[in-house]
Amino acid sequence: MIKKIYVVFLIILTASCSSLDKGYNENLLDVDKKLISKLELIQNDLQMNNLTRLKESLDVSITERYAINKLSEYDLSKVKFYFTKPEILKNIGKNTIGLRFGEEVFYFNVEYKYLNGDWKITKFTERR
Repeated sequence: MIKKIYVVFLIILTASCSSLDKGYNENLLDVDKKLISKLELIQNDLQMNNLTRLKESLDVSITERYAINKLSEYDLSKVKFYFTKPEILKNIGKNTIGLRFGEEVFYFNVEYKYLNGDWKITKFTERR
């Protein structure tokens, strides 16, 4: 009898967990569009030397925040920004960003996380 109760409990548990996962994915259908539009807004702000939206989107370590703060020392209106299409898996996204200063190009790997209805930058590392 205990084995039957245990099996029924496991079936109910796995069925309820699978339905939660389905509902979670349904809520994130337009999440990729939100990330792309946010990246476009950040790009437009950076070209006007406005770092406020970028700094509001950060959820990174101190060393990564330092690298982003170094960007404020440059005139970003003359910089070209290139974004690859983000790869999104559930609530985590990744892409590569290129910054072109005249003849030099710097690449950064960026990771995002969807938290509380908004995308946050969780990792910002220079690619070598």
